[in-house]
Formats: sequence, C-alpha cells, structure tokens
Amino acid sequence: MHEFFNRAAFGFFALFPILNPPAMAPVFMEMTSGVTDEERHRLAYLIGRNTIFLLLAALLIGGWFLKIFGISISVIRIAGGLLLFNTAWKMLNDQPTKPASSNPAPKASMLDKAFFPMTLPVTAGPGSLAITLSLVPADSEAGYAMATDYAAIMFSIILAATTVYLFYRYSEVFLKKLGQAGYNTISKLSAFILLAIGVQIVWDGISGLIKTI
Repeated sequence: MHEFFNRAAFGFFALFPILNPPAMAPVFMEMTSGVTDEERHRLAYLIGRNTIFLLLAALLIGGWFLKIFGISISVIRIAGGLLLFNTAWKMLNDQPTKPASSNPAPKASMLDKAFFPMTLPVTAGPGSLAITLSLVPADSEAGYAMATDYAAIMFSIILAATTVYLFYRYSEVFLKKLGQAGYNTISKLSAFILLAIGVQIVWDGISGLIKTI
C-alpha cells in the first residue's frame, strides 16, 4: 500500500504542473464567455471526464498506438503546440467579452467543443500525453507488482483530472469579482501565456527531432 501511494503521488505531481488547472482556469473562462454558468459547469464536468479518458487511453494503449503508426512523441508535441498556438492567437484577436454574455451561445455548439479543442489540446495537450506515456511501468514484472503500478498511475490521473474539474467549475467565482477591466486583462494575459506554451511545446518537439538526427 505504501508503494501504491508513493507511485500515485509521483504520478500526480508529474501531471499537475503540466495540466496546470490554476493557470488554465482563466483560459477556460474566456473560451466559455458566451455561455451560462450552468452550461459552463456542465462543460467543466465533461472536460474533467474527457481528461481522465484521454490520459488513461494514453497510459494503456498510447505507446502501442504510436509505434503502429510510426509517430514519435516529438511529432505529437509539434502538432499539439501548433493547435494551441492557433487557439491562443484567435483568443488574443477576439474583441473583449464579458464573463457571462446576455446572449449565450447555443448549448449544443459548446458541448461539441468539450473534447476538441477544450480537452485536447487546451487542457490535456501533448505535454500531458508525453508525461503520461513516460509514467508507463516498464521495470515491473508482469503480475501483482505491475498491476499495482498501473492502478497507482490510473489513480493519479483521476486525481489530477479532478483538480481540472474543480478549478474550471469554480472559475467564475473568483474571476467575476475582478470586474470587467480585470477580467479582460486576465483573459488576454491567459491567451498570451497559452500562446507561449504552444511555442514552447513546438520548440520541445523540434529539439527532440533534432536530437534524433
């Protein structure tokens, strides 16, 4: 049991900084500025759930899937970084919006975006996928030890995704207190940070490819 919690804690502290829910909550708030609070809460739940499924899939079949298609982690990072860059660029060039619009967007149209781009790549991008793949147990022998390692990493994924849900779910509680000017400042700053993250991920991918030459 002690080994289980050690492994789970290691997985959580590896994933939490790259998911970074405190920094991504303003991005989520900006991307959902045209929906009601009830719809935003539903989206927060869907993104948290999707994050669990996505990272669990990466843990269980990700490495095998990439080998079949001959795709490297570096290539995944470049592709995901470009998607983040595109999303952040659109956010930077949008007109300032209120935290909650009086003319909310159709519910179906926002729910359709719960997985792409709001889960992948905005929340669980190539960085978190790469971290998850790096957590795959490699040294444990088949049997109880390996099953325990996998269970611990799965628990850490669920825990990390739960923090995503909580920060997204209650994002408006503290962001709305900032006022219109404060909200617009935070939203544009968040978009710029997301842009920088996209560039960094692309650079990490390019650096990884260069090392293979």
